[in-house]
Amino acid sequence: MRHRKRLIASDLREEQGRPTVSYRIGSLKGRRVLTYKDAEGKRIRIRLDSEAIEDAVIEGHRLYTEYWDSINKGHEWTIEEIWREYRSSLTGRPSAKSMRYEEASIVPYFGRFYPREITEELVENYIYQRRSQKTGEPVKPGTLWTELGRLRDAISYAKKKRWITPHDVPYIPRPSKPEPRDRWLNEKEIVRLLTAASAQPHLHLAIHLMLATAGRVTAVLELTWDRVNFKESWIDLRTKDTGTKRKKRAKVPMTSGLRRVLQAAKPHASCKHVIEWHGRPVLSIKTAFKKAAERAGLEDVSPHIMRHTAAVRMAAAGCPMERIAAYLGHSDPAVTRRVYAKFAPDHLRKEAKAVDLIHLLEAAAPPVVAVGMRDDRNVRNSRDNLQKVIAGKRRMRLRAKRTR
Repeated sequence: MRHRKRLIASDLREEQGRPTVSYRIGSLKGRRVLTYKDAEGKRIRIRLDSEAIEDAVIEGHRLYTEYWDSINKGHEWTIEEIWREYRSSLTGRPSAKSMRYEEASIVPYFGRFYPREITEELVENYIYQRRSQKTGEPVKPGTLWTELGRLRDAISYAKKKRWITPHDVPYIPRPSKPEPRDRWLNEKEIVRLLTAASAQPHLHLAIHLMLATAGRVTAVLELTWDRVNFKESWIDLRTKDTGTKRKKRAKVPMTSGLRRVLQAAKPHASCKHVIEWHGRPVLSIKTAFKKAAERAGLEDVSPHIMRHTAAVRMAAAGCPMERIAAYLGHSDPAVTRRVYAKFAPDHLRKEAKAVDLIHLLEAAAPPVVAVGMRDDRNVRNSRDNLQKVIAGKRRMRLRAKRTR
């Protein structure tokens, strides 16, 4: 029972920027006590006035918070400290891995500054001089948008933790968010890519899986044989922790073509992962995929384009957006509709018909008679009138001669 009460106290604590520091509520000689380690690592024990465990948790949390507030009050946080604490709070999430790469550019430039010292001019100078560490060329606007957005998030985290005041939060301008790449493979390009990858069985199988399941590359690389059901003909890209991830996954039917490819690969499997190399799971196909795309003569193609290609093909086939969203693992069909509705064969057809005004012009204009198709009667009337005019002119000339 005491252990359960300590868990209650632990769940309610709010650590002020010290993830390694914790506290607990216990009992000592019949009294409730708060125990924690201070900034120097020394154990502190304080007797509480509360008797009930619920009241003791509230009182202990207040005392613990007040202590760290007093410690942090005299400390001014730099961007580097904030960045590292924020990254630590994201441990286990993909964002933490991304921050390690972004840190190589953000921290050397902004790290020594306090948040209140960051100005628009400072940020604009970073945008101007930011270069790729590999090529030395200016980075793309999308990279700047992501890096500066992460800096914003870190500073917001510091504000939430009360390490800085709202007045210290700087304005960080960013380039406009670039439009997503509208690139997918047509049927000829798909054949060329699969042909180029045929010499590498793990890559060939991965491309088949990404195209047939519309799964992200990470989901395909994490797929294990126990989630490939040949009897009921489906593939489950979900894992036990899929529900806690921001990007969801789906359970999808197995296509006939993918079934043949998987059945051919299954007898040669030497580990539980479907995509393997010499008995070990493959962690990345980025390099192999890039070389295969080059051999196929394809430009601006990445593994994620396979998922995009699958979705485009479903939309072009007239599949409802809600069903495409379920296939992609989107929790909100509005996201699917915003990206893929334009590929549907009937996209905006009704709206275009509503603004087609050619029938108004046809109703207002007189009928047009094609050349060579005029009424014969009109032709005869025109000829007779011309002859009458010529005869009249002849009579006028004769009268003029007689008069002279």
